[in-house]
This record gives sequence, structure tokens and C-alpha cells, in this order.
Amino acid sequence: MWKVIKFFKYLKMSGKTLLDHKLRSFLTVLGIIFGVSAVIAMTAIGEGAKEQALKSIQEMGINNVFVQDMGPVRRAAFEKGRYVSDGLCEADAKFIRDAIPQISKYAMVKQKDLFVQGEAFNGVCPVMGTDPAYFDMLGLSAKEGRLFGDVDVAESPKVCIVGAELAARLFKQTKALGSFVRINDKHFKIIGVLAEKPTYNNNLYVLYGEPLLYETVVNFEPDASTAIFYVNDIPSIRLVSGFIKKILSRRHSGLDDFEMIVPEAELRQAERTQDLFNSIMLLITSISLIVGGIGIMNIMLASVLERTKEIGIRRGMGATKLDIQQQFLAEAVVLTSAGGVIGIAVGLALTMIIKFGTEWNMPIPLGAVFISFCFSVLIGVIFGYYPAKNASEMNPIDALRYE
Repeated sequence: MWKVIKFFKYLKMSGKTLLDHKLRSFLTVLGIIFGVSAVIAMTAIGEGAKEQALKSIQEMGINNVFVQDMGPVRRAAFEKGRYVSDGLCEADAKFIRDAIPQISKYAMVKQKDLFVQGEAFNGVCPVMGTDPAYFDMLGLSAKEGRLFGDVDVAESPKVCIVGAELAARLFKQTKALGSFVRINDKHFKIIGVLAEKPTYNNNLYVLYGEPLLYETVVNFEPDASTAIFYVNDIPSIRLVSGFIKKILSRRHSGLDDFEMIVPEAELRQAERTQDLFNSIMLLITSISLIVGGIGIMNIMLASVLERTKEIGIRRGMGATKLDIQQQFLAEAVVLTSAGGVIGIAVGLALTMIIKFGTEWNMPIPLGAVFISFCFSVLIGVIFGYYPAKNASEMNPIDALRYE
């Protein structure tokens, strides 16, 4: 117990000694400050980026498999004299749904950039032709009005749904719901405004098969831009996606003029990639802590040499080797602890600045704060031990004679 009290006494003395040389002490711990702040900031950035990436992937629906048409592949094959298919179509989707029991439904999408005019905005926007299943499969809901229904599919009225941001751009003075927009030369009534969802905020939706989307069709343009399949059993998604690829390849005469996107597989890959990124970043930032520790050891060795006579006087007055060793070790620990505290403050400040700049949700990495501080203290012990040991092993007589 007495030894613990004695060590705390040395910590207090060390604090006073270091405050007497504020600038030197601050410069000594700069490496620790940068290292700790980097660990905290990089961990927060990594977690924020991971959350953002996973959120974007999850918005696509973890049960869904996307098939996107690749017109350029057909064009290249045709130029080489090879027979090519007409591209992705609803007949492909129906065949796949009937052939694979795990697929319960599908949605077709035909996307085209068309001229859109509203009360306060006119310009080219992405117009998506789709059906009621699309909104259900992607978890989209209406903030105002309603989504497409079976009656709309049966009657094919000139109606549309707009994303939240696009609605705000199209109409400033009047309410978007119930208003009309002009798409090319035809007018469509807005029956719904989607709830906020980043990926879909600027889209405009009409019914799949809308003639407007097929008025000007270029070579190798398909009937559908994308087909989305809903898989009931998540563990079998990769197997199902393999079957979809084989079926489409066979129906398209062996030409893979499509690209498959499997959110479930991308989600797992994104998690693995981000974990690896975080590990590498932590390793890199830890190196700066070690470099800071080496700097502290150099300064402590210089301090031991500078205070040789003081060591000789203390030994002559009865201080033991352990007393001297504890004194210098306490100074190293106080230095790195102070650097750790300042580094934590700087790291949290950097995290908040980056958070406001990127508008990401970046949680404060409490684990990284605790670990980086403990690591900074540990560095003080490790890199302060050698100078403290050198100080304790000085010959008292030689130390007193030192000039």
C-alpha cells in the first residue's frame, strides 16, 4: 500500500516538473496526441462509412436479386457477327419465376431520361416505368397519396409517383399531390409522393409498359432495363442467383448481356472489406503512437543526462534505485497520459467536424477512446522504462561529480 501511495506521490511531482517545461513537454507528446486522435477519428470514419455503405445496400432489399440489361454487350457481339437476343424482357422474368420455387414475385423496370416539366422546374429527369410489386419489394411507401395498384395496371391511366426531393423541385407554390407534370409531350397526374429515401428521392415513376418510354428506341435497347426477383429464402439467395444466370444465358443464346447484383452478397463483402479497412487503419495509426513513444524515450534519456547531478544528490540523501526508477517512470506515464487526454479531445473534435461535413451518422467510438488511452499509458511504461532504469543504475559518486 505504501508503495502505491509513494508512486502516486511521484506522479504528482512529475506533473509539477513537466509543467515547469510546458513547451518541451507539449512537443514531446505531439506524437502521442496525433496517434490517439488518429485512432479515434479513423475508427469513427470507418464505422460511419461502413454504416453508410450497408444502409445503401440494405435499401436495395436483402431478399432481392437484381438483373440489369447490358446493351453494349449485345452491340459488341453483333459487330463480331454473332447472333444476339432482344435483351431483357418480361417473358424472361415470368419464365424464371415459374422455374425457381424460391422466387415468389418479380418487378420490371424500364428507365429512360425524359424531359419533365412542373410548376417551378423543367429539365431532363430519370423516369422509371414499373409496377406495384416494385415498391413493395424495395420497401418504399407513400408520404402523400398512394402507390400504384392493380386497378392502375388494368386501366393504364396517365398517372405517376414522384420522389420527395423531385416533388419539392417541381412545385414550389402548389402541392405536388394531385397536380400534373408534363413528360415530353404528355401530361401525368401525380397520385403519390414517396417517403424520404436517399436512393429514390429524385425519381419519377410511371406504369411499366407506358408507350412514352418506347417512343424512341435505339438499337439494342431492351424492353426492360432491370428485373428484380424476390427470393423467399435468404440462405439460398446465392444458389438462386446462379440459377437465374444460367436460365438467362440459355434464353439469350449463350450471351451474358446482363449484369447481376445480389445485395446479400454485396452486404457480406462490404462488411468484410470495411473490417479489413478498419484493421489496416488502426495498424497505421498505431505506428504513429509507437513513433511518439520513441520520441518520449529520447527526451527522457536527455532528461536523465540533464538531471544527473539531481540523481546523485537524491541517492546521496538515501533514495533507493527503485525510488529513482519510479520517479522517471512516473514522468513518462504522466507525459503519455496527458498526450492521450489531449489526443482524445482532438480526435473527438475531428470526428464532429467530419460528421457535420459529410452528414454521416458517425457514432463516438468509445472502445477506440478507451483502448487508445490505455495504449498511450502503456507506451509511457514501455518507452519510459529504459531511461528510468539508466537513471536508477547511475553511480551516486559519479553522478555528484558530473558537470
